[in-house]
Amino acid sequence: MRILSGLIGFAWLCIALPQNAEAADKRNCTAEEREQANKQLMAIAGNSGLQNEISRYHAPFGLPAFSFQGNEQILYQGGYIMAHDQDLMTSIWVTYRLTSIDLDQSSGNIRVECPRADPRLKRGASATTTDYDEPIYDQGHMANDADLKDNLLQQVNSYVMSNMSPQHGCFNRGIWLSMEHLTRRWAEAYSEVYVTSGAIFDRDGQPGRDEDDNALRMRSRNGKTRVAVPSHFFKSIARVESGRLQTITFILDHDNDFDGTAWSDVRQKVVDAIVPVKEVELMAGLDLYPALAGDLIKESLTGSEWDFSRAGPNSGGTCKI
Repeated sequence: MRILSGLIGFAWLCIALPQNAEAADKRNCTAEEREQANKQLMAIAGNSGLQNEISRYHAPFGLPAFSFQGNEQILYQGGYIMAHDQDLMTSIWVTYRLTSIDLDQSSGNIRVECPRADPRLKRGASATTTDYDEPIYDQGHMANDADLKDNLLQQVNSYVMSNMSPQHGCFNRGIWLSMEHLTRRWAEAYSEVYVTSGAIFDRDGQPGRDEDDNALRMRSRNGKTRVAVPSHFFKSIARVESGRLQTITFILDHDNDFDGTAWSDVRQKVVDAIVPVKEVELMAGLDLYPALAGDLIKESLTGSEWDFSRAGPNSGGTCKI
């Protein structure tokens, strides 16, 4: 994710803090890394010109538009953009550009975990790690850290709790992880893709997002029920081809089904989850590509225009059913 590196006056935001490579494939962030990552977030939050530059890079076709219920806020990071809902205590979408260069520069970098409250949000307006102290759900990344491993601070900033959403273990470690693997393989195959992932809150089956007050909430061990649990999750992947935007979109039921760990186990379920963009837009109350006329979008409804042979295994076998 290159967006910050070329901006005059902001080169420090991309400092190359050491990865401290160990035999293990992951570690926790250091106090210095956490501090520098928070400084990066606050610097972006205070600079509208930088936010516009990030939007042009990650969302050249326009940010997803939605009908406000009054609690949403657009938050900008170097590696992605999110729309956070302070009542639901999660983001309803994230969007970012992912390139083959990003992935090449991620090679060999370990996972650096840094879960923490979002420093840009007031106390009580964002989930905390305490909210996820409960036995059912994973802290599911909306913008996953593996897509951001080419830049340490951007990876660390995928661990703000505003980027987390409650996900069943078998979902997060299973089909959702498989789709994350597949997205990276598509970025390699097509040089770059644009990724929009989101949470859907639609348990009543009626058009449009459910009212926030009606959302299912998970219960933490302290008895609080602050964070809303999505009914579905979606991904929409796009690439530019012959002057048009080639898109493919998926809706996945948020359940705890164990589908297997091999890509061959889950591939058909992923293919079966392909839907028209309009179905996501109807259920979630969004306009995913607001800056493009319909004739500039070529939508795949069968998956034939995308290579489904490239995904890797997931870790779904570690989940509890």
